[in-house]
Amino acid sequence: MADLRLWGETQISKMKRDMDRRFEALCADFGLPPARPFGEAGLTVDETGDELVVRVAAPGLDPQDIGVAVAHRRVTITARRVTRTEGGLRAESFRKELYLPCAVAARDVAAQYRDGVIEIRIPRRPGRDCGLPPSMP
Repeated sequence: MADLRLWGETQISKMKRDMDRRFEALCADFGLPPARPFGEAGLTVDETGDELVVRVAAPGLDPQDIGVAVAHRRVTITARRVTRTEGGLRAESFRKELYLPCAVAARDVAAQYRDGVIEIRIPRRPGRDCGLPPSMP
């Protein structure tokens, strides 16, 4: 059996960049704009004290066009932007789902949009540890 190893952040980031390049090349082959919503949409998740903080770069949006839903261990962020062009209207949409590393208090979520960044503060459920489970003996 081949040796198995856990992928770290570096390997996952490398795979994401490779997939982004492939999708951009595919879009270019068909004369379509790059398949990146609202430009380079960065995403970070930080643990601070007793909450998780999710930040997504999404410049140029109207806060009323952004939706955030948290259920169980999943965050779903949606947004839509309609702009006028010479040829009519252009609609762009964005959807990002993120699985969280621990159980959260979904009813106490706070979200805001400021300076082109969506910030979502999600409290952890009391008595629940975040992160990966301890390794088995």
